[in-house]
Amino acid sequence: MNIVILNGSPRPHGNTAAMVAAYREGAESAGHKVIVFDVCRMHVAGCLACEYCHTKEQRTCIQKDDMQQIYPALDEADMLVLASPVYYHGLSGQLKCVIDRIYAPGYPRRLRKAALLLSSGSKGVYGGAVYTYQHSFLGWLHLEDMGVFVAAGDENKSPQLLERLRAAGAALTDPDDHNIARLVIRAGDVEVKASLNQTQAARDLMNRLPLTVSGTDSGVDYCCELKEGAFDEAEKQQGWSDGDVSVADGWFAILHSGQEQSQGCRVMVVAHLDEAANAQIRALPQQATFELSLEEPYVSAHDFESLEGQS
Repeated sequence: MNIVILNGSPRPHGNTAAMVAAYREGAESAGHKVIVFDVCRMHVAGCLACEYCHTKEQRTCIQKDDMQQIYPALDEADMLVLASPVYYHGLSGQLKCVIDRIYAPGYPRRLRKAALLLSSGSKGVYGGAVYTYQHSFLGWLHLEDMGVFVAAGDENKSPQLLERLRAAGAALTDPDDHNIARLVIRAGDVEVKASLNQTQAARDLMNRLPLTVSGTDSGVDYCCELKEGAFDEAEKQQGWSDGDVSVADGWFAILHSGQEQSQGCRVMVVAHLDEAANAQIRALPQQATFELSLEEPYVSAHDFESLEGQS
C-alpha cells in the first residue's frame, strides 16, 4: 500500500515529527511504502478560488509551487495520514493550505483510507482538527477511518505513545474489495446494489446521493436525465459491459444489454451490477423510476465526540 503523510508541524524534531516517525516505522515494517511531506518546509500557497482546475484544465492547478510534488503522490496513494500540532483547536495553517489545494484534483484516484495524528499541549482541544478530518476526508472523500491518535502534554514522545503508533502502522493492511461502497438502486419492489469504482464521477455521485431519476428502456439501457456532475474525460472508456452504470454528460444510465455492439460509444462507468442484479433491471417495465442511495461500509474507528475529553 502507498501511504502519504502530510506533516503540518514547523518543528523538524518536535512532538508531531516523533509521532510521524513512529507511525512510518510501523507501516514500513509491514511492507508499505511511505512518503512524508514536511509541508512547513515547502512553498504551498493558498487556493486562489480561480476555478481553473474545473473550467480550463481538468484536475490541474494554475499555481506552480511545491504542490506539484504532492499531487502525483496523492494520486498514487492508497492512504493519507494528516499529522499536525493543534493550533487554535485546528490544524496548522501550512497544512490547511495543502488541504485546500486538494480541491484541484478533487478526488485522488486511489485513496481509500485515512488516519489523523495530533499533538497538543493540553487535552480536549481537538474539535476543529477532528471536524476537518471527519467531514472533508472520511465524509467527502469517502475514506475508511484507520484511527485518530492524540497526545497531550507529557504524553508527547512517551515510549507508550510511540509504541502504540508503531503498532498501529504495522497493523495496516492493503485496501480490499469487501468494503467498497455500493450504489443502491430501487425501482418499485426491486432493489439491487452496484459496486462503485474509484473514478472521479463515482466519488462525485456519492456526494450527490440520494437522488431520484426516471427513464425509458431503449433496449440496451435505462437512460435518465441527471444534472451534470464532476468527471474526468480521461476516465471515460470505449464500450461497456452488461451491468455497467454510467454517469456523465447529463445522463444516468443503467447499461443492461448490448455490450457486443457498444464499442462505438464512450461511457463514464461508475459502478457495476452482477449478472443476477442486471437480470432484475432488464425485467423492469419500459418506463421506470429509480431511487438512488449509498450503502457505505466504513465504520469509524473512533467515537469522535469522546476525543474532546481524552487524549
